[in-house]
Amino acid sequence: MSECLSWEKVEQTLILKGILDRDTLLPLWQQKEKLMADIDCINVSQLEYVDSTGLALLVRFKHHMQKRGDKLRFSGIDERLNTLITLYDLQEIIIDS
Repeated sequence: MSECLSWEKVEQTLILKGILDRDTLLPLWQQKEKLMADIDCINVSQLEYVDSTGLALLVRFKHHMQKRGDKLRFSGIDERLNTLITLYDLQEIIIDS
């Protein structure tokens, strides 16, 4: 696994790549206002690994968008991330929204 997180915006989708964990999420969090300005989807299909703090960040992004009155969906959720989402009972927030 690589030890970094990167991202790119393609139209209204933010694509996350690499590792989303407590050691890599700070730069993404610090740029959230700019990154979330005109997106409606976060694609997580290129994430190699997500820990519970990475999942918490995704939940915070969802909450941030809801406070602004915008919808945010997640695409590319793999089996490992889905297991983590289920473990924390976040299906309604992450998947079913």
